[in-house]
Amino acid sequence: MSADQPHTGQQEESGVDGALLEALARVDAFIAEHSEYSRLGVEQPGQGSTNRVVFARRGDTPVVFKVFCEAQRKEREAFALRHWRQTGLVPWLLWDADPTIVVMSHVPGMYLAQARESDGEAAWREACRDAGRAIGSLTRVPLTAGDRAAFESRFYEYPGLAPYLGRILELARTIHARDPDFRDGFWGENIEFIEAELDGILAQPRVLYHQDVANLHVLNGRFQGFFDLEMCRVGCAAMQLGSALGMIQEQAGGWAPFREGWEDGAAGPLTSGGLRAAAAASHLLTWRVISRYLSYDGTPGTGFSWASPADPARWQRFIGAVEAMLAIERPGGTAAQDR
Repeated sequence: MSADQPHTGQQEESGVDGALLEALARVDAFIAEHSEYSRLGVEQPGQGSTNRVVFARRGDTPVVFKVFCEAQRKEREAFALRHWRQTGLVPWLLWDADPTIVVMSHVPGMYLAQARESDGEAAWREACRDAGRAIGSLTRVPLTAGDRAAFESRFYEYPGLAPYLGRILELARTIHARDPDFRDGFWGENIEFIEAELDGILAQPRVLYHQDVANLHVLNGRFQGFFDLEMCRVGCAAMQLGSALGMIQEQAGGWAPFREGWEDGAAGPLTSGGLRAAAAASHLLTWRVISRYLSYDGTPGTGFSWASPADPARWQRFIGAVEAMLAIERPGGTAAQDR
């Protein structure tokens, strides 16, 4: 299975989550051999469609058991937890001696969007700033050539950033040519913009980046930690910022404090070129979804069967909103928000 292909969990026809029952049984077996852990009295979280998460405690300290749907996801997450361990921005890896289970520290708090209503506007703006600082800080952790080569060759069908982005762009072109929903001038112009910025993206130093970076918690105006690191990839600062723009774009007024934090964490101001590269990176990740995770080339009847066809109107609005937020100018000096 490609690392870009989400695994879809399934429930039995009875409505019973068989994967969760299996995960609970495995966690309870672990606890039976490690008496310092317990699930008694611990409220359990909701579950997603892939892995299963079980909350417990180690003495009086909350911990998380993550039971992965496949070993490769666990390996990628464990790599990322170790890579960013010294930053204090990711959970502490407590136990890793199983092909598909890890035990890690718990990240308290809530998603950034939830904090606005819960903590108030002032605290939420501080949380945006602190989250930006944390995300920028991820890009400052060196990735050795050996770790990079091992990570890419082990996990990816298209190892290396250039082949990966090149494949997304290739699919964008064929979808634009074949799929009537993506054939109009907006999409052609979008592809041209990406093409113009691609060399700048690829010229940036390689780092590990959190592709699902919206998986973070904040509390009382402060960043608490990242989680769900299994979709991390080798990329660059533009890809890391681009992956965060969707989270920020959805929250009016969040970009200015987020940008301040990013520039502080990444140790440098965002230039117009950096903003354009981040926008292009965001667009490439959008085409990753439009292409049904690199499986659809515009040919009717192709693409992963579980991936719903992309909504062109929705993605057009998203792309326009991202460019407006970043004040991206097109040739001739026309700002995206004026188009």
